[in-house]
Amino acid sequence: MIHIIADSTFGVPKSYAESNGIKIVNLKLILDDKVTEEGFEENYEEFYVRLKNSKSFPSTSQPSPEDFVDKIKEVYAEDSEAEIIILTISQALSGTINAATLAAREFEGKKIVAIDSAQAATCGRILVEELVDLIKKGKTFDEIVNKAIPVLKESLEIQFVPETMEYLKRGGRIGKLAATLASILKIKPVFSFKNGMISIKKKVLGIGKAISDMIALLPQKLKKLYVCYIYDDTNVDAIKKKLEQSNIKYDGVVNVTPVFGSHVGIGAIGLASLEAYEI
Repeated sequence: MIHIIADSTFGVPKSYAESNGIKIVNLKLILDDKVTEEGFEENYEEFYVRLKNSKSFPSTSQPSPEDFVDKIKEVYAEDSEAEIIILTISQALSGTINAATLAAREFEGKKIVAIDSAQAATCGRILVEELVDLIKKGKTFDEIVNKAIPVLKESLEIQFVPETMEYLKRGGRIGKLAATLASILKIKPVFSFKNGMISIKKKVLGIGKAISDMIALLPQKLKKLYVCYIYDDTNVDAIKKKLEQSNIKYDGVVNVTPVFGSHVGIGAIGLASLEAYEI
């Protein structure tokens, strides 16, 4: 049977992971000298509250190869003939894939592969959900690894609009001057992360226009769509309303994981989409 191991940045719900035998390897966050495992959604609030009240900027710590080895051993303890797919956050954002690759190499002769998902945040969750469905439909390990995952990588995209540029400035993602000007002028950049590449799709005035532009940028044929927010869901109702006005259905509302959220900032909103695809 095919088994999935994913890192915590994918935001896979605990109940879903348990019911589908998915093993989760945690990244860690360090803020004001306190180390916190990212965990599942029920663990996020404690970290976000500390982040909101802190003047420091958090750092992250990727898992060790041993962390992945432990999860691999758990899988083999349950299924000695398991075929294992390990998925990690995009290498553009973290070196987690390196630890996963080293871990997989320790199991010579086993059907096991570590894959850079090229995704961030909720797009990782969608990827896992699609793979679970494909496994249930009887797709083979080779079909999933060599056909499905490359197609899915190209079909997934997350767009997001920060509430403030402060977090991106603190994290060194943008310059202080650019952040200050954006704040003064109330400019809202619409960022996109797709297949390991980040870009700015639009620069607009105000959150309302930013939401409209995010929706306009969605693929015409959608297979799955999640509304995303980072801890503060103030603007979620606005994006839900505009989706409904556009007759676009969405599959749920997701609080984004802290590793991604702490860099983009509390209050950000976004759309994680999967374009309709064929394999």
